[in-house]
Amino acid sequence: MNGENEFGLRPLGADEINRLRQLATAVKADLSRSGLVVRDAGEEPDRQTSPGGLEVDLDQFDDEAGGLWLTWELPPAVRQSVREAIQQGRTRDPVIQASADVHERTAEAIICMLNALGYEAEQSDDSHRPFAVRVLTGPC
Repeated sequence: MNGENEFGLRPLGADEINRLRQLATAVKADLSRSGLVVRDAGEEPDRQTSPGGLEVDLDQFDDEAGGLWLTWELPPAVRQSVREAIQQGRTRDPVIQASADVHERTAEAIICMLNALGYEAEQSDDSHRPFAVRVLTGPC
């Protein structure tokens, strides 16, 4: 995987991918010990019914979206309620605002947890990953 893919994206170098994999393993272990349900993104075959919890996603491309990302997933019933409200044009439905509030506060809490454990992390400013947390480095 040395060249660009069909979208013009180049993969990260092997050393950086290995660093991020080790970082992901450490993050999963530390946050699991802290009591969170943690799984790899895409681990559940059916996104509609996958349980809530923290998803760890390793983006292996050399662009501003590359790196180690954490995303909080609400339980399936809540996600379904949000989907239905959006599909029906009920953009002011309380379930949508509550979902956004939970995602925002959970991202803040995860960053605080990671910082307490010695990691450096930041909240996403990417519109494609709202409320996601990027993990930059692990404990020294």
